[in-house]
Amino acid sequence: MTLFNKVFALLKKVEPKTSLEKQIVVSNSLTTKSTEKPKSYEFDYVVLDVKTANVALDSIFSIAIIAIKNNKIVEKKHWYVRPNPFNINPIYYQSPYFSKQILEDADSFSEVWEELNPYISNQKIVAHFIDFNIGALKSALNNAHLPIPPFATYCTYLNSKKTWVFPDFQLPTLAKHLRLKVKKRNVFKDVYLCGNVFLKLKKAKDKVVFISPIHVQQSKCIKLGASPFLGRNIAVTGAFQYFKHYEIKEKIRALGGIYVKNVTAKTNYLIVGETSTNEICPKKIDAITYGVKTLNEEQFTKFLNE
Repeated sequence: MTLFNKVFALLKKVEPKTSLEKQIVVSNSLTTKSTEKPKSYEFDYVVLDVKTANVALDSIFSIAIIAIKNNKIVEKKHWYVRPNPFNINPIYYQSPYFSKQILEDADSFSEVWEELNPYISNQKIVAHFIDFNIGALKSALNNAHLPIPPFATYCTYLNSKKTWVFPDFQLPTLAKHLRLKVKKRNVFKDVYLCGNVFLKLKKAKDKVVFISPIHVQQSKCIKLGASPFLGRNIAVTGAFQYFKHYEIKEKIRALGGIYVKNVTAKTNYLIVGETSTNEICPKKIDAITYGVKTLNEEQFTKFLNE
């Protein structure tokens, strides 16, 4: 065999190997790209703030969350939700950061839930007035025929009452007395305040106790929203025959309501006791001005009995 033939035979053996090596390089690059690490939903806590468009618990129109890991905010999300039926309390249109058009263009709760679910399922949920926030969430899930996932809960309102002595325990008051920085008013304002109150509670308490997660089957879902006071702002004025003022405040809170000192455009109910004939009652005048619904002692007692 001549020298030329030996070289030609050797090249024939190398060529297939060279081609195979090129294919392996290409194949490896594709595999690496397709096995990209999925997003992690492992958080220490998730702070939740839900807003409803009217007195119906399932009328959610805004959901904000912040995810906390190692005492730091690692993620924040906000969704506008199109309520069904589309019945919005006109008070909310005074907000500078959303409009009727935004809600008309928003996704339904079922569509939003696809993205929200991993932030709720098997997480430790923190909220101010946890009963209202989780109650609205469960009611919306129930009406959308979606299963309720397991999660644990922690209420910053109730734990603040057990920890500090303040005039009241609404978020603005807590922010003032705990010297929390209030960020510019936006959709994350309340959820940020709640998250910071929670971190203050963690420092003040030896142990943060969450309510154990219970998986609620769809067939056992309870229709919530029987209390018209749930999540509503309620003021009180006048003297009462059967209750002292502090007892009415406690009963309002037991029904999921929020006691407020003054009547404003954001007040939902004014519970009216007896007043002197010649006495001018500023809260009554404000209730008429803002179109706030008033309840006398008999009507309030009826709600308690129900």
